[in-house]
Amino acid sequence: MSSQNEKAGPPAARDLDFEKDSLHILPLHIVPLQTPGLSHARMIKNVQFESMIEVFQDDETGSGQVDPSKLGTMFGWPKGEKHPDGVLIAKLGLLQSFDVYTLRMNMRSLGVKVEDIADLRLSASKRSELNRYMRDFTRPLINIIYADGEADDINDLNDLIGIFRGQDNKAALENLKRLSSKLLVVLAQLPAFLTDYGDVFLSLAYFKDCFDDITPKTDFFLDHLSKLAHDKSLEDDPQVVAAINSVEEELNNVMMAISGRIQTFDNHTATMWENLTSESFRQVKLLIESNHATIGGMLCGLQIKMAGFYERFHEKEATNRQIADFVVSNIRPGLDRIKNIERASHYANQR
Repeated sequence: MSSQNEKAGPPAARDLDFEKDSLHILPLHIVPLQTPGLSHARMIKNVQFESMIEVFQDDETGSGQVDPSKLGTMFGWPKGEKHPDGVLIAKLGLLQSFDVYTLRMNMRSLGVKVEDIADLRLSASKRSELNRYMRDFTRPLINIIYADGEADDINDLNDLIGIFRGQDNKAALENLKRLSSKLLVVLAQLPAFLTDYGDVFLSLAYFKDCFDDITPKTDFFLDHLSKLAHDKSLEDDPQVVAAINSVEEELNNVMMAISGRIQTFDNHTATMWENLTSESFRQVKLLIESNHATIGGMLCGLQIKMAGFYERFHEKEATNRQIADFVVSNIRPGLDRIKNIERASHYANQR
């Protein structure tokens, strides 16, 4: 039996791996809060791209959402003073994405010891899914250490780090020594370097995976939007015409912005391999990490909008008027916030 002071956990029925792998969900049991009842809840981004506290969710009753500013009344926090849980939740609510990389970076800046929170990592199943992307980042490093045909049993950086525990051959260890010399990294610090390398490119693989998942849903939406644009019966509705035009423009801009940043990461990574040093890796790491919040925010907003449309219409017949109403009420509101994430990033970089 749990003691009264023991922190409550989330409902067992929830898919916690899905939640921590998500862009738009923050399960509050992973946040160091003092209010036990909040551990059952989660912070989500709603369709308007606003942060809300979801206290319950199921197929029958829907989603019960509370504005974070109302939590004091809900949980009986003392009036006239700032409760530490309210302060922390308010700051987290300002984030544009709840992906684990953006969370770790920002929670660390708030003084939270993120290294002590195991759930601030992607799930094992998600990391396994990302292996198809990670091969592009691990294979060049493996090829430096092993001659052709010697790396058949080396699949990822964890296998490489295993060399330092005596699990691989002496020739590979000699190659690692040469690698440490090339990188200007002390051999004893090479496992930490490899771990750091893996974490950085795992985050890039994660964002690529998110973008690849969103792209066909976006294409599905744009196909329907094109049909609306050619529907003569909607031409006399200025609200619909304005929504179609602005949504198409904003959506294409966001997709190009995300694609452009990912391509920039790939270009800098390719350049890094032309002269691999600890400094060239540090520069690529800084580039990727400095873009976590921006690309995570754009992907989060886009995922909410496109997944919502796809779930609503991909298996149901609908009239153009029904689709147009959905675009006006669910897609257009908050879409400008997604593009503004990149605008704000450009402004910050120019200062």
